Amino acid sequence: MQSHSRLMQLKVKDLMVHKRRLVEVPDNATLADALNTMTILGIKPVANRVRAVPVAAKPGQWLGAGGSMIVESDKQSGSARKQYIGVVTMLDVVAHIAGDDGESGLDKKMAAPVSSIIGHCPEGLSLWSLNPNTRLLV
Repeated sequence: MQSHSRLMQLKVKDLMVHKRRLVEVPDNATLADALNTMTILGIKPVANRVRAVPVAAKPGQWLGAGGSMIVESDKQSGSARKQYIGVVTMLDVVAHIAGDDGESGLDKKMAAPVSSIIGHCPEGLSLWSLNPNTRLLV
């Protein structure tokens, strides 16, 4: 009963690692850029639990992850600044590198834009946004 009580007190922000700002890559970043971003976050991405980064694009040009419209607006004007269209995961990276899509050579595969890699694995299309103050249990 005590663990249930503890869970009722937890909020989304309590689960956030290091409570830092969101790190993302633009839709035109290459796969190499995305992996570099994951590495900057931690010397060993998998060891430091950095297994995915969100992908941001200009608003209005994309359907978005799972049909959602997760948009970041300018705080002063209220106009849309960017839209999150999905997440590039380590699983997407592995699937793209190992896949037989007609591309040959690691350099060519690493130069692919992340927007073409999103969704190799379904998890990359499952983008959720939660308020940090949302309780885990209601």
